[in-house]
Amino acid sequence: MKACLQCGKTYPDEFQFCPIHGNALGVVVENEKEKGSGGAGGGTPPSAPSAPDAHASKPNAPAKPANAPAVIRVRTMVSGLMILILLAILGFAGAFLYHYLKPKYGKLTITTTPEDATVYVDGKVQGPSPLNIPKLRNGEHEVKIVKDGYKDFTRRIMVRPYAEDGLHWDLEPVVPQLGEAQLAEIRGLHEKLASAQKENILLPPPEDYNVLYFANKILAIDPADAKAAEARAHLADATRQQAELAYARENWLESEKQYKQLALITPEDGVVAERLADIATRIAASEKDRDKQIQDLRARAEAAMKVGSLTPPDRDNALDAIRGVQRLDKGNAWARDALKRLRELLQNRGDARMASSDWAGARTDFRQLLQYFPGDSYGKTRLTTVEAKLEEAAKQERSAKTAQQSQQRAASVRQSAIDLFAAGDYAKSVSAWREYLKLDPKSDEALFYIGAGYQNQKQFDAAITNFEKCLELNPNNVLAHLNVGLLYDYHRKNYKAAEEHLRKVKDLGGAERFTPEQLDAMIRDMQSRARNQEVAKLAIPVEHKHTFSSCRGTLHFSEEGMEFRTDASDHSFYEAWKGMKGFVIAGDSLTLKTLRDKKYNFRFTNSQDAAKIRAWTATVSSVPAGGDVK
Repeated sequence: MKACLQCGKTYPDEFQFCPIHGNALGVVVENEKEKGSGGAGGGTPPSAPSAPDAHASKPNAPAKPANAPAVIRVRTMVSGLMILILLAILGFAGAFLYHYLKPKYGKLTITTTPEDATVYVDGKVQGPSPLNIPKLRNGEHEVKIVKDGYKDFTRRIMVRPYAEDGLHWDLEPVVPQLGEAQLAEIRGLHEKLASAQKENILLPPPEDYNVLYFANKILAIDPADAKAAEARAHLADATRQQAELAYARENWLESEKQYKQLALITPEDGVVAERLADIATRIAASEKDRDKQIQDLRARAEAAMKVGSLTPPDRDNALDAIRGVQRLDKGNAWARDALKRLRELLQNRGDARMASSDWAGARTDFRQLLQYFPGDSYGKTRLTTVEAKLEEAAKQERSAKTAQQSQQRAASVRQSAIDLFAAGDYAKSVSAWREYLKLDPKSDEALFYIGAGYQNQKQFDAAITNFEKCLELNPNNVLAHLNVGLLYDYHRKNYKAAEEHLRKVKDLGGAERFTPEQLDAMIRDMQSRARNQEVAKLAIPVEHKHTFSSCRGTLHFSEEGMEFRTDASDHSFYEAWKGMKGFVIAGDSLTLKTLRDKKYNFRFTNSQDAAKIRAWTATVSSVPAGGDVK
């Protein structure tokens, strides 16, 4: 029988596990004697009974074997399997929801023509173009491109998840692209605008020379021109301020004048028209005390002419006061006389400026004169003279500025060329010196460095050409003489030309490490080599004497040896000087003996050749001295 160690129930031996608890079954001990380990006569006495097992339900429950196999209940296995399946379902659902519900992003690259346009995405500034937005939420977005001088561009785009999109837009100018002729015209108008601003000729008259006229001309060509728009806006603000100030002071004539000028600047402003109508009503009402007003205006005009405040924008100027009198009394004789005196004062002021050679001030004065007296022929003539003087001065100034800039440019290019040569970059140095020659075509220094650059690059013919050009500009350039002399010597073997240049170097006192003494030695050496070269070119006719006969041929000499050439068979030969024992010229005969004791006898056909070869061999150290040739 077997029993469950947990519940104590017994089962037949065929059972291995408790059907209720799943525990392994133990063997039931039936006889207490079987527990002992020995007989009655000996052995170890039985130990005292131990305390009852608190976990056992019965006192005789058998102990669980130590090597009993582990048992898992079916219900436990089913429960665990169900838990695993549930966890798998939950994990799959979580991954599915994360993949399809998480935020998705795409990449967007935006470029524009022209660049540096401000990019907005959904109303937020992202930066200037070209722009790379690496992480943009998928879906529809609004992109806006803004740049001064160009029309704003807005477009809705779709960003795809995990995709990279590139967008490019050609921005449209506010005005069509200007041609070269239009740009040139605008540049000229800008210069005139600046001149009118400097001379403070703001509004007409004259009709074709004032700030407003030039600003309107520019804006008619290019409505986006910022300088012209700013000039007109500033002019409108200043005129409006003066008009409102005169209106507040109840100076109706001045106020009317300023508002009329403001109407020229802003013709669409309805407020200005209303104010002019109001001022006209007030002027009409004030004409009741005309005589008193005329007296006040005359006094103001006389005082202004005394202090030289003749025309606007001077405050309380004579011209405005005289015109005020004419408004109140169109045929006023004093006003006509005052205008003549005013014109003479303006003429005299311009003449005084011309006398002091203040041509710019004179131009301003005569332009003011013609602004208010357009028909004044004297002023026109004087203004023409003044502008001619100013144009001449401007040309001289431009010429001087150009010359200064050219000098600065030349100095920079020259220093760069020198630095490149010193660094050993001869090719770039030659290019830099050629650039310098464009700025200073008479520079012998540039031609020398170009020649030296070619010389260092082993381009000897190009070097000689540039050294000779250098000497054409400066015949006393000692370094050019030295270098071209050396090149004629070792490159072209033109000893005569080389000697001429080296003698020039000596006459100029030498150069660097080449002292006059060294130059003398170099010249003597070249003369010797020149003679050798001449002799080497000669074919000297001789008769070669044999033991019983003779043959005719030619002798050829060099620093290395002597050669006999003849048509006779086996009689031509060459002997080096170092292989000779003796060499004797006596009269028209030449006898030589080799170290191998071979002897040759010749007779010069021309006795002059004998003297020439005798003189030459005396200067060549490699030719053996006359010796025993018996």
